[in-house]
Amino acid sequence: MATTQEQNERLTQVGPGTLVGELLRRYWHPIGTTLELESEPVQRVRLLGEDLTLFRTEGGEYGLVDEVCPHRCMAMEFGIPQENGLRCAYHGWLFSPSGQCLEQPFEETVNREARFKDRVRIKAYPVQELSGLIFAYM
Repeated sequence: MATTQEQNERLTQVGPGTLVGELLRRYWHPIGTTLELESEPVQRVRLLGEDLTLFRTEGGEYGLVDEVCPHRCMAMEFGIPQENGLRCAYHGWLFSPSGQCLEQPFEETVNREARFKDRVRIKAYPVQELSGLIFAYM
């Protein structure tokens, strides 16, 4: 019996919210190597239909975050690794590996009391290093 177009799409789509995508997000996936991140600490990656940014902080922690900064949609692949996160190259917002915004240089100068950074976060997934490989859990 041949597979219908509908069945084929149902079994091959891996993006968020799809049947197989949700199943595969229950497992750890290799997404990079420690060697690659030592030479190039910020990399654009694609996993399960999502475009993301894999990075290594100057402190040695790994992160996997959304591909763009929520401020002006700057590609995070151009971000600058810092001791505790990845800084957007456009306006300098700093994000932790967990996706929490840690610094907003201009906003903190103009209106420190607003603490807008506490309400901003980007999509982030847990990552772990094991035997030279970086694994992501989506």
